[in-house]
Amino acid sequence: MPSDIARPSHPFILDTVSERYGAPSFCLFFGSHAFGSGNAESDVDVIVVMSHVARAYRERFSANGFLFDALVHDPETLHAVMRSEHKRGVAVLTAKVDQSLVLPQPCELASKLKEVARGLLRSGPPRPDKWDLPRRYLTAFLSDIGRCADRDERRMMAMNLYECIIDTFLRSHGQFSNRGRYLVREVKRFDAAFSDRAQTALAAVFQDDSLSPLTELAREVLDSVGGTLDDGYREDFADKMRLPLR
Repeated sequence: MPSDIARPSHPFILDTVSERYGAPSFCLFFGSHAFGSGNAESDVDVIVVMSHVARAYRERFSANGFLFDALVHDPETLHAVMRSEHKRGVAVLTAKVDQSLVLPQPCELASKLKEVARGLLRSGPPRPDKWDLPRRYLTAFLSDIGRCADRDERRMMAMNLYECIIDTFLRSHGQFSNRGRYLVREVKRFDAAFSDRAQTALAAVFQDDSLSPLTELAREVLDSVGGTLDDGYREDFADKMRLPLR
């Protein structure tokens, strides 16, 4: 990174975005650089809101030593993604819209999108009508990991089980779920004691090949949503999942 640039300025971000995409309606600037904690390795995270795009997309590119991670939307595609996230019980893009800085300055349309984001976050995720899917996944994980003889496979399965435990725990308590490191962040924010238990249980698998703490935690979460589920489970695939043979 050039020595004379400590962090990207707002004019630099707007100039970079305009040069690449044309003049946007506005930008939503979020992430570590937006809130003063970015460093030389941090991405410049922006949502570029155009008046219209044929389809939304994401791309990464470099400009003057900074790596940009850009989501390119128009108001309708951004709104659609937030609504779709909410329906699935996650709030990744929605939280970014809520927390972002509006560049070059707040405007009516940006305020409306932020209002929608905050409304979705306040409402919380929709409660599932039934818990068959997470019950089936946890049941299968517990069955498979207990019978697996390969240590490396057990470790991979343990990581998958750990993720499913946290996801189900959050959803069962009316919290938004997430992915990857953000899933860990969500459970730490909501229940630090439970997060510590889950971290300790996963660590035991790698430290001494002990599965008991993790499987006990899985059964505890599983019991809270109805217990194991093997017989009677059904999952319908989408109607469009059909391709004629020629």
